[in-house]
Amino acid sequence: MVRLALVASLLGLAACPPHSQPVTPPPQPPGAGCPSANDVYVASYLTQDAAKGRTGWVLPLHAAPADANAQDYQVLDPAALGAAGVPAAPAGNIWLVAGMGAPCQAKLGNAYAVKIDGPPASISYGYELDGCSAPSDPQEASGVVLVSQEAPSTCQFEAPHPVAERLGAMNAQQQWQKPEKETPIPPALVPAIPPHECVAPGCEQLWAIAEIDVANNPVAWAGAVNWFQIGDPAQQCSWKHDQFSGFFIPSPSGPPVKVTEGQSAGHTLALSAALVDRTGAHVLIADGPGEYATYDLTPGKAALGHHIAWMLAPDDAWEMLDHLGPVCDAPPAAH
Repeated sequence: MVRLALVASLLGLAACPPHSQPVTPPPQPPGAGCPSANDVYVASYLTQDAAKGRTGWVLPLHAAPADANAQDYQVLDPAALGAAGVPAAPAGNIWLVAGMGAPCQAKLGNAYAVKIDGPPASISYGYELDGCSAPSDPQEASGVVLVSQEAPSTCQFEAPHPVAERLGAMNAQQQWQKPEKETPIPPALVPAIPPHECVAPGCEQLWAIAEIDVANNPVAWAGAVNWFQIGDPAQQCSWKHDQFSGFFIPSPSGPPVKVTEGQSAGHTLALSAALVDRTGAHVLIADGPGEYATYDLTPGKAALGHHIAWMLAPDDAWEMLDHLGPVCDAPPAAH
């Protein structure tokens, strides 16, 4: 049995904001600040049966469909690694940050391939990471890898915190109930939301918005807006709806800028964290099912560092990132 969890479980903001405020790690001794986006990766703690493979930290970097001969876990030689199209391993000192811990210097181990059952079944490729202890909480089995000559002990992680929402609820009979209260979308973000005709009670507009602030100034916003055509309560899982989601950064003048580089139309990533040091916010991390991307921050721009697809995920997993309406076993696609 393979369990491979990444940053979505640790820092993730999907369409629904977290229920509690993020906890800022305690101050660390003076050290290096945050690296550039090209030197930021996401690691995972891989848990397997002892007879089948490895239990320990890994750095997934590539994914491909699994065939019938795929093994649960195997160590790869350089030739097999190149043939699979796996990117080169990070060059330089590697520091793993997990949970509330200080940066731990890790060492690259063997290249590997591990089968993930799915569906769809896929092969995840990457490199083993040695030298760092297991996470204290098995449910938070992910971390961030920073490539830095010195320990990046002054680089902190700021997670998005909820600032606005209008969400319904499921009652005891599992029937969706319209929202009873709401917090308005921040005025600065309103110009980024596309206009949509939606008049209650035939239509309900729902939203969940979060924000990252540094020195009391917004660095980025993230979230989703849904427009639901309210119909027969017995058919609530088939109600027609439109969805809009993404993450945004302030522009020097004008409306916020939606970050789209390194993403596809059907796979909109969700903002997970900003990397911040004494000089400000430097890198954004965004993720989704089996993917993540890193971005260098400059005024009015988020430049892609790299985009990593480490697992193949089904479309309905992506659908759940943006879905704010009735809770169904398999929410229908947006219209």
